[in-house]
Amino acid sequence: MLALFAARLWQLQVMQYEQYATRSQGNYLRTETTLAPRGRILDRNGRVIATNRLAVDLLYLGGEVLFKDRILALTGLKALPKVGHEPVELMVNIPEALVPTLAELVAGEPNLKLLERIERVYPNPIAGPVIGYTALPSPEQLKEGYDPEELVGAAGLEAALEHQLRGIKGVVLAEVNARGQRVRFEEIREPQAGTDVYLTLDLGLQQAAEQALREAVVDINRIRQRNGLPLVSRAKGAIVAVDPRNGEVLAMATAPAFDPNLFGRRPRPNDKIRELFSDKDRPTLNRAVNAYPPGSTYKLVSSSMALESGYVTASTTFRCSPYIVYGGIRRNWARFDMGMMTVQEAIAQSCNTWYYQVAMLDPIGMVDKLHKRALELGVGRPTGLEIGEQNGIVPSIAWKKQNLPKDPRWWPGETLSIMIGQGYNKATPVQIARMLATIAQNGRQPELHLVRRIGNQEIRRPSSLVSGRYWRELQEGMRKTVTWGTARHVLGNFPVATAGKTGTAQNETLTPGLEHAWYMGYGPVDPSDPRPPLVVVAFFENGGEGSGVALPAAQKVMAAYWKVGQPLVDQ
Repeated sequence: MLALFAARLWQLQVMQYEQYATRSQGNYLRTETTLAPRGRILDRNGRVIATNRLAVDLLYLGGEVLFKDRILALTGLKALPKVGHEPVELMVNIPEALVPTLAELVAGEPNLKLLERIERVYPNPIAGPVIGYTALPSPEQLKEGYDPEELVGAAGLEAALEHQLRGIKGVVLAEVNARGQRVRFEEIREPQAGTDVYLTLDLGLQQAAEQALREAVVDINRIRQRNGLPLVSRAKGAIVAVDPRNGEVLAMATAPAFDPNLFGRRPRPNDKIRELFSDKDRPTLNRAVNAYPPGSTYKLVSSSMALESGYVTASTTFRCSPYIVYGGIRRNWARFDMGMMTVQEAIAQSCNTWYYQVAMLDPIGMVDKLHKRALELGVGRPTGLEIGEQNGIVPSIAWKKQNLPKDPRWWPGETLSIMIGQGYNKATPVQIARMLATIAQNGRQPELHLVRRIGNQEIRRPSSLVSGRYWRELQEGMRKTVTWGTARHVLGNFPVATAGKTGTAQNETLTPGLEHAWYMGYGPVDPSDPRPPLVVVAFFENGGEGSGVALPAAQKVMAAYWKVGQPLVDQ
C-alpha cells in the first residue's frame, strides 16, 4: 500500500506536474480587462465638448455585512435588497466626498464591492442629434469584442467616430482568494485611451446658432398669429455655417434638440428617454442633414442651368407678372406687376413667373439639364460629412418612370414647379450650403467636413472645380437680394456687405403660414474686407416665411461670427 501511495505521489508531483500546476494556478490567477477611456471631442479651438469621468458604484452580492446600519444610512436605504444571480447596485454614481468613507467600510467585506467605471460627460454640450451619445454595447457588439461595461458610440459624431474614439482595453493578471476577492494584481498591458478628435466646429458660433434657433419662435408665432394658426413653444429647424474656402463646418445647429448628458447618467432616466423618442417634434432628428423642399433657394440652380444651357442670357428679360396661365393659374408671391426683369432681378425679387416663362421655353428638354446642373452644384448628393445624411431628390424623366410607375409620364407643368424648387425637389440644408459655397467661389466646390484633426493628424479634404461661365450673374443677383430685393429689410444696412437668397417652400400641408422657411447667405462680398468668409444657411420646418424667420436667424449668426461692432480678430 505504501508503495502504491508513493508511486501515485510520484506520478502526480513529477509526471503530471505541469498539467496540475497550470490547473492549480487557474484556481487563484485570473486574467481581467480594464476599460480604456474614450478619446475626447473638442472644438476647433480646443474647448472640450465630450470627455470622461470616473464613476464609482456600490454593489451588494448578498448575505450579511458588517457596519450594515452605517451603510444603509449613507446609501439612503431602509434595508438590504434581495439578491439573485447578479449583484445589486446599492448606490450608483457615489458622490466623490463619500467614496473614501465607503471604501473604508467595504474593505474586507466579501459581500460588498466598489466598482469603478468610466462615464461619458459633455461639459459644453451641443445639440444632441449632432454630437450624438454613447450606450452600452449590443449583443452583436459583445461578440465583436466589446466589454459589457464599455461605452459605444450610438448616434451622431460619437457613432461616426467610434473607430477613433474607442480606446484599447488593458489586461491585468489578478490573484484572487477562495471568495473571488482580488489579493494582488500585475498589469500586463496598460489601457490605451482613445484618440482625441478636434472638430471644425467653433463652440461660440455653435452656441450662437442654437440660440438663434430658439429665438426664432417669436418670428414664427408672429406669422402664425397673422394666419390664425396655433402658436408653438419651440422652433423646428437647422442652421449651418461653413467656411467656403475649405468646407469646414463652423456650426451645425438643429432644433428641437436634447442634452446628450441625458444618456450618460446612471441610473438611466428611461422615462425621459422614452418621452424623447416619442416626441412628435422629433428632437432626435438632425434637420441639417434631412431633406426638404428647397423652395426659392433652388432658383440659383435653375438660373445657372438656364444661363449655361443658353436658354437665357444676362440681358434676357421676362415680365414679372402676378400670374400666368399654363395648365391652370400659376401665381407669383406678389399680387402686382413687378415689371420686366433680367435673371439678376428675378433672383433678387424671387419672381416665380419669370422662372415659369423660362421653363415654358422647353418644358421637357430642360428637365434632365436641371437634374445634371443640380448634381454638379452639389444638390441631391452627399456633401462628404462624416455623419449620415440624406441624398435628397433631384428629379429627372428617368427618375419619375422608376419611382412613380402609376404616373410615369413627365408633364410640362411639372417643369414649372421644379424650376422654383417645388414639386419633387428635396435638398438638405448642408447641400444648399455647399451649393452656395460653390457659387460664391466661382465654381470651386469644397467637400464639407466636421473633423479638423484626429490626434496630431490634420484632416484636409479635396475640392473640385465645377464648370461655368456665369458665376458673376448669380453672385450679383444675390447681392441685389440684399440691397434691393427680399432681404433688404434685414441686411440692407448690415455692417458687412453680404449676398443671399430667401426661400419659402410649400409642403404637404398647403396651409399659408406653415411653409418651410429658408435663407442662404454669404459674405463679405467686398474684396477689400479683411473679415474671413462665411456661408450661412438657415432653415425652419413649417416656419412660415423665409424673409421673416430664416433671414433674421442667419443675420444673428453672421453678426456673431464677424463680431460686428467689435475689433476684428483672427478666426
